[in-house]
Amino acid sequence: MSPSKDFMRGRSASGQGLPVSPVRVGRGRKRWVRRSTRTTLVAVALLGGAIIAHAGWNFLHSDGAFGVREIHVVGLVQHQPQVLRDALADLRGRNLFALKADELSKRFAAFPWLKGFLCRKHLPDTLIVEVVERQELCAVATDKGPFALDGRDMAWPAAPGTPCAFRLEAGVDPGDPRVQATVTELLDLGLRGTVTALALAPVRGALALKSQDGWTLVVEPGDVAAEWRRFQASRAWAAAYAPGQKAADLRWAGKVVFLPAAPQGDDGQASPVPAEGGNANG
Repeated sequence: MSPSKDFMRGRSASGQGLPVSPVRVGRGRKRWVRRSTRTTLVAVALLGGAIIAHAGWNFLHSDGAFGVREIHVVGLVQHQPQVLRDALADLRGRNLFALKADELSKRFAAFPWLKGFLCRKHLPDTLIVEVVERQELCAVATDKGPFALDGRDMAWPAAPGTPCAFRLEAGVDPGDPRVQATVTELLDLGLRGTVTALALAPVRGALALKSQDGWTLVVEPGDVAAEWRRFQASRAWAAAYAPGQKAADLRWAGKVVFLPAAPQGDDGQASPVPAEGGNANG
């Protein structure tokens, strides 16, 4: 026997048939409550964490909690650490975490003999600064007192009474790269004591060396070794044929140009002698 119509079928709990079971309704409500509770708890936890983090940040950066009370400077050999501690003295009371390396760099810029530094923070209130000094090549005497050179274009005032390798006459800058290169060459050649002073030459870019025995030698920085050899080779010729000569231009390859004696000015001082002219010894 075949039915003429489909049998009546109950609808599913999704709404396509019979009404939803009260048990299922209760379970759905419980799931919704659990999800809402979890979401609320997570939001409260995040908000609480943010409040705690903000409070912790403020606590760490408060001057009262982590203010600098001790400053230690280590690594100095040639200089006294007190001079750097004095430069950092105004940092006392500042928050240790808030200090930046740039603040120390600005204060240390006044010390050209300082090559670099490393800043370490020790809780709760100690700042330790490790420094590296520039290596001193030698000291030179100037009209402003002795200056130390590092041979790499840096110069700084030296302590009074420091032994000096050479004297720099008026107008010669101890930080000039040409001067430092020439001083380095003279020391490498062992001419400390033989050459006593460096002066500005009347030729742009050149320097004049003053020797212990009264010679004035115009040289080109960077080639002093070859120029000094030419001068030594010409000494016998000068003694035989120009015994009164005491000035020479050594910048010419293969020869030495002897310069005429410097004329005296109205003030009794020697005036600069042009590089052109003079006697040539090939």
